[in-house]
Amino acid sequence: MKKQKLVLIDDHPDTVELLRYNLSAEGYDVKGFFNAVDALKYITGENTDLVITDWMLPEMDGLDLCRNLKHHTATQDIPVVMLTCKNEEIDVVTALEVGAEDYISKPVRMKEMLTRVKKILRRKAGDAFLQTGQDQRETIARGRLKVDLASYKAYLDEAPLDLTIVEFRLLELLAKQPGKVFSRSQIMERINGMDYFAAERSVDVQVAGLRKKMGPYKDGIETVRSVGYRLNEKAL
Repeated sequence: MKKQKLVLIDDHPDTVELLRYNLSAEGYDVKGFFNAVDALKYITGENTDLVITDWMLPEMDGLDLCRNLKHHTATQDIPVVMLTCKNEEIDVVTALEVGAEDYISKPVRMKEMLTRVKKILRRKAGDAFLQTGQDQRETIARGRLKVDLASYKAYLDEAPLDLTIVEFRLLELLAKQPGKVFSRSQIMERINGMDYFAAERSVDVQVAGLRKKMGPYKDGIETVRSVGYRLNEKAL
C-alpha cells in the first residue's frame, strides 16, 4: 500500500525531528522543512496528502502558507494543520478563516495529534471516493443557490462566491438538508471532523463571514435562537 505523504514545517529542528519520528512510525512518508518558502515549493511540485505547519515561521508564516495553498486549484484541497503556542479563541478562528483544517496547541500531545491526523486523512480519502464513485459527486440547487461538490465552488444567481474551505463545508452541510437545524457542536463536528477546544462562538464567526459573502441572500442562513443554524430555502 502506498504511503501517504505528509509535509511538516517548524523552525525548531528538535520539533521537526520529534514529530517526524512519531509520524513515520505510523507509516507516513514525512518530509520536514524549517521554513514555509521551501516547503511551498516542494508542495506545489509533489503530491502531498497533508501539511502540518507551525504558525510562527521566518519569511512566511503558517497563515500565509495556508492562504497560498487554498488560493491555487492544484493545492486547495490539501488539508492544513496549524501548530502554535497561540491558544486564544480568536487565534483558532483566524486559522479556520484562512482555511486550516485543524489547530493544535503546543506543546503537542503526540497521541492527540496522531489521532487527528488519522481522522483528517480518513475523511479526505472518503471525499476522494465520493468524487470518483458518484459521477464527480453532485450539485445541490436550493433556490438561487448552487453548490458544486465536485469543484468545491458555490454560486448565487450564477455569480461565484469566494469561500474558504470551511465556509464551503458549512454551506454544503446546511444546503444538503434545508430546514434542518444544526447545533454549533454538530457543525463543528461535521465540517472539521472533531471538537475544537475553542468556544463554539467560532461557528458564529464562520456563519457571519458566509452571510456577508452571500450579500442580499444572507437571510438564507437562519439563526434558530439557543439552538443553531439552518438553511432557509425560501430566502434564496
